[in-house]
Amino acid sequence: MKLEQGQLASQASILVVEGEKREGRRLKELLEKQHFAVHSETNGKAALEFALEDPPDMIITGIGLAGMDGFALCDAAKKSEPLKDVPVILLTSMGDVEEILRALKVNADACVTRPYNPYFLLSKIKNLLENPVKRSGKHPDGVKVMYKNRRHIIHTPPETMVSLLLSTYEDAVLRNYEMTRTQEALEEITGKLEEKVADRTAALEKEVAERTATARDLTRVVRRLKRAMEEIIHAMVATLKIRDPYTADHQSRVAWLAVAMAQEMGLSDSRIEGIRMACMIHDIGKIAVPLDILNKPGRLSPIEFALIKTHPEVGYNILRSVEFPWPIADMVLQHHERLDGSGYPSNLSGNSILQESKIIAVADVVEAMASHRPYRPSLGIDIALEEVRHKRKVSFDPDAVDACISLFKKKGFSFE
Repeated sequence: MKLEQGQLASQASILVVEGEKREGRRLKELLEKQHFAVHSETNGKAALEFALEDPPDMIITGIGLAGMDGFALCDAAKKSEPLKDVPVILLTSMGDVEEILRALKVNADACVTRPYNPYFLLSKIKNLLENPVKRSGKHPDGVKVMYKNRRHIIHTPPETMVSLLLSTYEDAVLRNYEMTRTQEALEEITGKLEEKVADRTAALEKEVAERTATARDLTRVVRRLKRAMEEIIHAMVATLKIRDPYTADHQSRVAWLAVAMAQEMGLSDSRIEGIRMACMIHDIGKIAVPLDILNKPGRLSPIEFALIKTHPEVGYNILRSVEFPWPIADMVLQHHERLDGSGYPSNLSGNSILQESKIIAVADVVEAMASHRPYRPSLGIDIALEEVRHKRKVSFDPDAVDACISLFKKKGFSFE
């Protein structure tokens, strides 16, 4: 359907092309709530065939697609007579200059970075539908751009180039504003948490000093101290969940599995409780990693992966001054160490690694592989279990692996 002059933008037809079905459904629902007519595809080649047969008023496409990627789809659309004037929005990675250059080369109308702000995306859609970019034709000589010692020649018309770069700049400004607001919220929550912990600690110290050391009073104080400690843990989890709900949910599911494994292995109730506490905050160090790296689709660069690998040490530094009854900070520091010394951050091996950390390591890998992530779909529990079974005695503790496999294969354990 072609949008007629004077017709409302909200009545337009939009072709959504997303390789990940869940993301496609999410975007389709967002657009349909605004009364757009939406057709979705997961395959780039199939999407192009559909668009050529029934041209939409706009195409919104991700990059990683089967058949042909988002750049090739945009390029083919702009070179075809039926689709050359149809606005194309590319959903790209945050701050990836190579993707911006490729978007310019294929004449994309706008780039919106993931994870996108719904209000910004809707504003961009309506603006392009109501004020389409008018092209004067390709730049005959091309614009030469040098980036990382490579020369790029872009034949995009100047007005298209300016429109796309302004769109990218506007998106970056909005994202920077959101990150600033998130940081301010985290600082406020952290301040309130520190104040609450200080008040609770002072109240408990006063209560202990005032009461006689009878068995009943001591038991009551221990219970309250434990409750205060659990409140601290849950406050940390709540803080992380505001910023990154995927990581917070991952921690809870890892705790669920690790506790069941520890019970299967016959550990004491006290050690199992320590494992549960550590699992609930084992990725707290990711609060220092930008969300755009945590949720980036596709392969991370060496620098981005190096930043991800700092999270155990960041978590250790956050927790080491808290006096838990268990070595929580060390469990968090070691949860990516491996038996053969191939882990990080300290390349520990064998008995140098806490047994609790060995259990958390297996639960962490199995949950991560078996669950959906913003950057990839679930690989399934069978593939996850095969991964730890294959690396049993090499990377992972054999007792922990056996307990994990037994839970899923014989005891009916499930994350659902």
